[in-house]
Amino acid sequence: MSGSPLIFRHLEKTSTAQIPVASPEVFRREVLAAVAEGCRLASFHGAPQAGGGIRLTAILADDRAGELRAIAAEPGDAYPALTPACPQAGGFEREIAEQWGVKPLGHPWLKPLRFHRSYRPGHDAWGREGAPAPVPSVMDFFRVEGEGIHEVAVGPVHAGIIEPGHFRFQCHGEQVLHLEISLGYQHRGVERASVGGPHPRTIHHMETLAGDTTIGHALAYCQALETLSGCRVPARAQALRAVALELERLANHAGDLGALAGDVGFLPTASYCGRLRGDFLNMTALLCGSRFGRGFVRPGGTAFDVDAARVDDLRRRLDATFRDVGGAANLLWETPSVMARFENTGVVSGAQASELGLVGPAARACGREIDARRDFPSGIYRFAQLPVSALDSGDVFARAYVRWMEIQRSVEFIRDQIAALPGGAVRAPCGPLAPGATVVSIQEGWRGEIAHVAATDETGRFARYKVVDPSFHNWLGLALALRGQEISDFPLCNKSFNLSYCGHDL
Repeated sequence: MSGSPLIFRHLEKTSTAQIPVASPEVFRREVLAAVAEGCRLASFHGAPQAGGGIRLTAILADDRAGELRAIAAEPGDAYPALTPACPQAGGFEREIAEQWGVKPLGHPWLKPLRFHRSYRPGHDAWGREGAPAPVPSVMDFFRVEGEGIHEVAVGPVHAGIIEPGHFRFQCHGEQVLHLEISLGYQHRGVERASVGGPHPRTIHHMETLAGDTTIGHALAYCQALETLSGCRVPARAQALRAVALELERLANHAGDLGALAGDVGFLPTASYCGRLRGDFLNMTALLCGSRFGRGFVRPGGTAFDVDAARVDDLRRRLDATFRDVGGAANLLWETPSVMARFENTGVVSGAQASELGLVGPAARACGREIDARRDFPSGIYRFAQLPVSALDSGDVFARAYVRWMEIQRSVEFIRDQIAALPGGAVRAPCGPLAPGATVVSIQEGWRGEIAHVAATDETGRFARYKVVDPSFHNWLGLALALRGQEISDFPLCNKSFNLSYCGHDL
């Protein structure tokens, strides 16, 4: 057994056998030491082994160095939990316990995450063998007791047309003392369906894993395949992929600004941004016929090209829509009643963001200058980097304004790309995948870091495919943002994070 993590780059094909397998004690020591140095847990997952055991693998991201570290352990059915010393491991350890029955001893609040049966018959961390299938949110919730304390349960069915999720508030009067979030209603088994692949359906599973992040997840998946197969994607396809990824960011950021305005009853911005989100979605449809980008990104490049007339149409639409977004967004910052609701509401500190491993705009709003487009660049981002947009107040205002800064920079980036599109083909053939290999593919989706970990067996098929959507890192950040707030601020705080239920539940 080895004790030093393997250091490598994202999109670097690595022999799975090179990832050191340490004792549980050394594994824990190395992971905690890396986090103490400033690394984040990008992925922490289990995989079955030939002898029936489970190998746990931690992938740690060093944003400053642009490097990844990997270390594994085979702890049997239990190991000392990382969570008490490393809060960002909390969800990962709940997932491992649920999937494989490997129990993290000393975990402060161990409970199901997605409410499915164990993937390993005879190993259930909660001793439910032979019991009926678990039901989402049927579990013990944290409770605050005392005079004047009351509990408010919200969901899973909500007033809007949104996905299901359950929120349990512990309140004293209007003040929220604690919020517990229970998900799992959208679990579809995407990772399990990927084992033995890639199958013809796998790309469609990735595109619909979180429907508002079609381009982000499809791109992470395709780049993993391209690395494992040695495929070189043409430069024109790299530029078009980045244009589509930034259009996805623009559509969702514009929609979020409108929704935030709606949550405080500010109708001018709310009414404008709903339409403007649709305008950005229609630009993606101009590229491939789908407003969400389905069918556009494919292994080896893109399934669609653009001619000069379409590029001119895209430029014209982009300029007109951005002008309107600017007017709608600036109304927010110039209206005192809006700022009174945004500022100092739902504050998450930089220290909390670091401890929880928050990613994306939620982290950058807390002063965490991390962005995979700069820290782990791929494709055209290796040559055309965007500045990192960050503030440090950690409140609803910061989460909203970071979106506005990113809108401006994404528009400028798209203008540059379509003004200098490389010539040539948009797709190259992909061969068979390398056997016994592992690759980590990272993309900066509009919510934050998307991480896909693909490991192949001796035949070059997926032995394990692990997906970490940015929402997986950030849901606990929303819970902390509500502490000390009035319960009426929940819709505003919730929308300022705008996390994905299905992206978390997979």
